[in-house]
Amino acid sequence: MSDNDWTQQKTTIAIANDDIGEWHFLTFPSWDEARQAINAARSEGKAAVFYDGATLPVPPELPLPPELPKD
Repeated sequence: MSDNDWTQQKTTIAIANDDIGEWHFLTFPSWDEARQAINAARSEGKAAVFYDGATLPVPPELPLPPELPKD
């Protein structure tokens, strides 16, 4: 199984409808297509989020914040 198999899972997103304050839910056959739809909605100034489906198998590694100086 490839490390990127998760990107081919069916994925549901939610896009806010500014006119009536409700969310539209759309399902795409893959995470890649869902990501493109989210980017398009956000470029139009709409709120858009992943709702259900494919997710990263392992959270991305983030650098640790620098330690605060000790008194």
